[in-house]
Amino acid sequence: MLKNKNWDVFFMIVALLNVTFSFVGDKEVEKIFSYEINIWSYRILWAVLAVIFFMNYRKKKNLEAAANQK
Repeated sequence: MLKNKNWDVFFMIVALLNVTFSFVGDKEVEKIFSYEINIWSYRILWAVLAVIFFMNYRKKKNLEAAANQK
């Protein structure tokens, strides 16, 4: 179970880095799967993904803690 938790942390960091580095440069659009989207939509998408990965991490951490207490 610990390995899955580590992947959530890794993907959360990647998502946060994407949001951070999207502020570098002077782009108004970004490409995702060859579709151009507004840079703010791109940032919101990656921020939401970071939150989802964080929530999954917390859920797994709490489940692991509950299992260890029994």
